[in-house]
Amino acid sequence: MSFKFNTEANCLRNTPRFQSAKKEILETILEASKKMRQVRKGSDSPEAKENYQKLIQEFVKDRGRELYYPLLASGLGNGPFLELMDGSVKYDMITGIGVNFFGHTHPSLIEEMVDGLSSDVMQGNLEPGIEMKDLLSTILAKVGTGCRISHAWAMCSGTMVNEIALKIIRQKKAPATKILAFQDCFAGRSTAMQEITDNAGYRQGQPVYGEVQYLPFFDSKKGLEVSISNTLGAMKEILKRYPDRFAALMIELVQGEGGFQFAPREFYVKVFEEAKKANLAIWVDEIQTFGRTGELFAYQKFGLNEYVDVVTIGKLLQSCMVLFTDEYNPKPGLVAGTFSGSTAATRTGKRVLELLSEQGFLGPKGRIEELSSRFQKRLQGIADSLGQGVISELRVIGGMIAFVPFKGTMDDVKSVLMRLYDLGVIAFFCGHGPYLVRMLPPLGAMTDEDVDSVCQLIQLALTK
Repeated sequence: MSFKFNTEANCLRNTPRFQSAKKEILETILEASKKMRQVRKGSDSPEAKENYQKLIQEFVKDRGRELYYPLLASGLGNGPFLELMDGSVKYDMITGIGVNFFGHTHPSLIEEMVDGLSSDVMQGNLEPGIEMKDLLSTILAKVGTGCRISHAWAMCSGTMVNEIALKIIRQKKAPATKILAFQDCFAGRSTAMQEITDNAGYRQGQPVYGEVQYLPFFDSKKGLEVSISNTLGAMKEILKRYPDRFAALMIELVQGEGGFQFAPREFYVKVFEEAKKANLAIWVDEIQTFGRTGELFAYQKFGLNEYVDVVTIGKLLQSCMVLFTDEYNPKPGLVAGTFSGSTAATRTGKRVLELLSEQGFLGPKGRIEELSSRFQKRLQGIADSLGQGVISELRVIGGMIAFVPFKGTMDDVKSVLMRLYDLGVIAFFCGHGPYLVRMLPPLGAMTDEDVDSVCQLIQLALTK
């Protein structure tokens, strides 16, 4: 609950002078963004092209690593459209890997950013601002009926809030320290999270401490009963081999990097009930799923409110948090950190929650489900029209959309992605074989016509 105090504290943003400046800034930004409501190519000038290539080369040299795309954004856009420094405009269907759900230069979010100029740049855990208090209160009011979560802690990245989740669970469950995770999962790339993340390529030259064991995830080809049997069988065998050593079951209800894999509710219920019998904490990683599946939390989408103990969220929130029940509230000293997020991001995160809740995006008949269904129908139509083997599999849940092109090799996927980029669509990949074209589109800023236009370009890329 947000309170209004009868005080002179930071009344600057309410003064006529500030409001006048704010109006001028908003009008200037929005006027510039109007020119970006369609795909366009960059300048044909040889000098402009050379300058853009120099920018790319300098950036690559400074960071010591190639870019996936020759892409440097200007910072402006319009809804699903993003402007690059060469003057081109493209459909942004990956949105910083799920960050910009409301697209680019959204008026309400720009307004919050401007209001944030009257406060310090960064919020801290020692000296938090009223913005952070409001954001935490807003989040905790939306955890859902039957959910026992009552606390939240903010940090600046998804990896860091996963680190905090691990720490508070281990403190509660000590001396148990081990974690059960799922094959193909992703938790981050810090020293601890790289061990949970099921990708050996992310651990090259790094120590592994043997603290994580992997369970098979739901397999749609094997079906529900076989998947449940395989997962529970593996869980029981591991717990028997290491009695009283495991502290938690960590799960992405929809695997992100793992290929947008998800299961029926019955799978999760059986797995969670078995985990609870073994006194394991249920830790749900919603860094990517938060706000995207048609409900605010993916655990709400699957009706799992009663089971969750610790939840991590981020990306489209513009802030990252670990949420936890009172049982897992850590002792003083375990959790700290200088930064909790920028003031602009904290204000914007609260506005994102308000937009999702108040403008009809959530629920079975919400705008997320409408656009998700439209994407699915259009992509299925492309698969049918182009014939067997062009799109061999579709995986869609809310604003998480992926498809397997051709045989699903990395070469197949990269080829399609580069064709899409040239045609004016930015996407990415996921999966570990088959690989998929991954989209996390800005459904909060897209029209039906935008969906149709993107799908037409996808069909053209696949036809080429």
